[in-house]
Amino acid sequence: MVDKLHHILKRFPKNSESIRLLIAENPEFHALCKDYDDCIHAWQFWGQSTASEAETRVKEYRTLVEELEKEIDEALRAL
Repeated sequence: MVDKLHHILKRFPKNSESIRLLIAENPEFHALCKDYDDCIHAWQFWGQSTASEAETRVKEYRTLVEELEKEIDEALRAL
């Protein structure tokens, strides 16, 4: 999971300790972080793609990333 933490720790650097604790103790938060990492990778992939649907996919994944960031932020604030 360490490699999966890169994006979330980059986005929420002040919360690194809380993130590590929640990932270890909360399966739902762990899944949320995995989803976030997967969406970041997909967003980057489509951002470099020349496929006809790339622009649509970039928008979709950007929206998903923003929604996941809100969920992660809410979980961190609830501590």
